[in-house]
Amino acid sequence: MLTIAPASVAGTRDGWPMRAEPYGADQPLPGWLTERPPRARVLVSRSTVPQPGPDRLMSRVIDAAGPVDADFVLIRPDRRAAARRHPPNVRATDWLPLPAALAVSTAIVHHGGAGSTLAALHAGVPQLVVRGAGDRRHNADLVAARGAGLAVDDREISTAVLDRLLNDAALAQAARQVSAEVAAMPDPADLVPRLIGLVPGQG
Repeated sequence: MLTIAPASVAGTRDGWPMRAEPYGADQPLPGWLTERPPRARVLVSRSTVPQPGPDRLMSRVIDAAGPVDADFVLIRPDRRAAARRHPPNVRATDWLPLPAALAVSTAIVHHGGAGSTLAALHAGVPQLVVRGAGDRRHNADLVAARGAGLAVDDREISTAVLDRLLNDAALAQAARQVSAEVAAMPDPADLVPRLIGLVPGQG
């Protein structure tokens, strides 16, 4: 069995550790997103899979973001959020390659999917994870327990929570520590000989 979750987040598990390589890191970004801005930039991402109940994540961020000294980028906002009037520091965009965008961002707010969670851990940025159905609550609580981010229900998203995401030095430090841990995990290519050895006659 392969395990891609860093041990400090998910605990020590049986199996071979392997570094998760987020897809899209080499995809181009829009010109306005290619460099770090003069102030903090926060990505806001939602699930690509339909979920039970209304998706309030982006609307809650829009409500809370105005007073925050940061720029917020809504990735593929839902129709309700896209149709709303946005504060000057909130911008909506189409799909973005998340790993590439994280490399030029300060933090991320997301729905707790495994892909987004692992991409943020890989990038070493603090994350605000909104608890949801299935594994999303579990992922959110693991990130918060490690100290690499915050876990909230969507109704708890507020200006104060966003400020803490950006200004709590302990969150940033823990996120960087996990990123270094991920970088030290074995590369997928390094495990190929071991996997081949499992095939009868190939060991």
